[in-house]
Amino acid sequence: MPSPFTSPIPAHRREHFATDGFLVLPDLVAPGTVEALRADADAVLVRRLSEMAVTRTLDPRVTWWRLPSGRPYVLKIKPVVDLAPTAAAVAYGEVLSTLAADLLGARPRLMEDKFIYKQVVDVTGGWAELPVLGEEVRKHTDAVYFHARGYQRVLTVAVCLDSCTEQAGAIRVWPRSHQRAVEMIATDCQGPVVPDTRAPDAEAVTLVTEPGTVLLWDAALVHGSGPNVSGNPRRLLVLGYAPTGPDSGEPQ
Repeated sequence: MPSPFTSPIPAHRREHFATDGFLVLPDLVAPGTVEALRADADAVLVRRLSEMAVTRTLDPRVTWWRLPSGRPYVLKIKPVVDLAPTAAAVAYGEVLSTLAADLLGARPRLMEDKFIYKQVVDVTGGWAELPVLGEEVRKHTDAVYFHARGYQRVLTVAVCLDSCTEQAGAIRVWPRSHQRAVEMIATDCQGPVVPDTRAPDAEAVTLVTEPGTVLLWDAALVHGSGPNVSGNPRRLLVLGYAPTGPDSGEPQ
């Protein structure tokens, strides 16, 4: 069905999204909002880690592990919009809702939200039984995970809160990979991943961006990221939108 909103994306950019599976929109989020999102992200991280340290109980919202060096490392916290006022305002706001409606062709529903950190943390975590992994997010696609939850189509929207350079572990995507079935192989601790033979590194595009940039990709697109060796934060607010309506394929 047609989007109920006036399209904010030129036709040629929508065609690029349909063909390649991703878009990069620089300077979409104002600096003041980015700064408020950073404060939200930091406050959520400190609060959840502090509560775990005091109670010595794992928080199901926090995905973390130990690096080979032994230091605790936080990948993400989800959900977060109930904890972070600016994140909620951005996630439900007109700008991102309009973009999502345009690309989904239907009124969007927020079905997932998280802060991505890729951050070593200074906490006393000796009590926690954590796997030992590296910093790399191996190439994967989220479509199988979302399909298992009943969502046939999801648009992923990532708001960059910091400079996402190659050294900081910028997101890598494999253009057009959303248009074909992609083989997945199981791993012990990181879920299903895409083998290199199905998504060669030479075909990847690294999305180097500045704060305030919004990245959009089809959840079926193969993507991943390298370690953050920049010495600086590399935070993202990542949102998943599904179409609503009787023909959307969303869970009823």
